[in-house]
Amino acid sequence: MGTATANIDGFLGAIGTEQFFSDIWGKRPAIFTLEPNEQSYINGTVGPLEIERLASLASEGSQAWLATEYIGHSVIPVDSTTARQYFDVGATLYFLNIPLPALTDRIADVLGAPRRRVIASVFLTPPKSGAVPHFDKNENFTIQLTGRKSWRVSTSPIVSNPHKSHVFGQAAHADLVRLGADLDQIMPEKEYALTPGTILYVPRGVTHSTYAEDASWSLNISYTGLIWADLAHCLYDHLLASPEWRRSVVGLGDQSSIAAKKQNVAPELLVELGKLLADQNLVRDLCDDLLSQNKK
Repeated sequence: MGTATANIDGFLGAIGTEQFFSDIWGKRPAIFTLEPNEQSYINGTVGPLEIERLASLASEGSQAWLATEYIGHSVIPVDSTTARQYFDVGATLYFLNIPLPALTDRIADVLGAPRRRVIASVFLTPPKSGAVPHFDKNENFTIQLTGRKSWRVSTSPIVSNPHKSHVFGQAAHADLVRLGADLDQIMPEKEYALTPGTILYVPRGVTHSTYAEDASWSLNISYTGLIWADLAHCLYDHLLASPEWRRSVVGLGDQSSIAAKKQNVAPELLVELGKLLADQNLVRDLCDDLLSQNKK
């Protein structure tokens, strides 16, 4: 099977993690070439590329992605008994969250991210098929396992750090609309050809579509679902320990009585909040809480 570091350092080669995080992470897509021992290690870790086997391993289920000139992008749940049937009629199969801790745990550790938030999934694209234009809410590293797949990718995110995904041609999620996302703009694109031994990093919000002339297997390692705004949940838990922060809100409305307005303690609490957030020990504790909550 070979040996490898099986982490981002092994993926990035000469670029290295420092340049990756300063110049590429979250900003633009980039393609890298794996060392032969890295590809061998990954292939051995993934194991046999068999539809029924991978469908049975997918801890978050398997999906068939189907889109034609007559059918808009459709996602259909499948299992080990039905997946092959959908593949035979031209659907891309998506095996979601295959347990591969030898890969995902080490990558999570290099990212400094909760291990449970980094998952490995496998795609099987049928001949003359691919994915329609869309962007994801997660950071993606795609490693080509077999075949060749062409990617058309925007050169930068169409939405900065989206917390929702979007398939073009479908209604936008209300959260994206509230962000003021212009989903009709045409972004500059670049084409990448992935072959075995190549890995493509696609940041959140970067539009991409794919096409495979022949059957193509690829491994996707994604980091999803945790953003800095989630610290607010930990801060909320901290504030609940204070009787003052648990007081009922009164005195905000213009029609409030003078007596009720005197009970509006928001100004004092907001001053206290500023002092709390200036406490580096508290901030560190909140980050530790966020990490520990996501280990479960």
